[in-house]
Amino acid sequence: MLDSVNYIAGSDRLLLTGDAFARGPDPMGVWEILQETEAEMVLGNHDAKLLEKLQCGLTGQPVIINNPDQRYTLDHLDPVSEVVLAWLTGIPLYILEDTFLLVHAGINPEKGLEGTSREEFIAIRTWPPAEGLEGLRWHDAQIPDHQTIIFGHDAPSGLVVKRRGDGSPYLIGLDSGCVYGGHLSAYILEDERIVQVKSKDAYF
Repeated sequence: MLDSVNYIAGSDRLLLTGDAFARGPDPMGVWEILQETEAEMVLGNHDAKLLEKLQCGLTGQPVIINNPDQRYTLDHLDPVSEVVLAWLTGIPLYILEDTFLLVHAGINPEKGLEGTSREEFIAIRTWPPAEGLEGLRWHDAQIPDHQTIIFGHDAPSGLVVKRRGDGSPYLIGLDSGCVYGGHLSAYILEDERIVQVKSKDAYF
């Protein structure tokens, strides 16, 4: 992806929608890229779970593993677990700039940014809230006027682009199921351009 967007180290700003390590084939490789690029990120639901497990491990508490992919990620990041924990501890729930809002999952469409809970930032999909993956999405509800909202998390919906009357995007969902064999998607803000790279495999 970095090659596809002609990423220039030290010049371009790289922001991630979260869940950097989970379910991919090379958690340590991801960590190295994060360090090399000084990428910024918002906290995702899998990041929150990883943070909790790293905290337990480093304080001697039992680490409960719910899925094999969690064990895979923890094992691969074990050599850098302390520094990854410190990094994850400082990851914000959102990044707000003059021209965009970056979140992992979304915002509460009724309460807006300030009224969105931590759980909603990292896990919201449907509105009204529903169990499972099916249902109307949070962004199908009326959203308060806002900067362009960019989010991830919702692989079942795939790539989402919603535009204002003048054609400019006000909402962009970038989770296009890379770990399931889909695409890795990026958005170049200045060009209002989406770039996609096909996954090499279905890793999960």
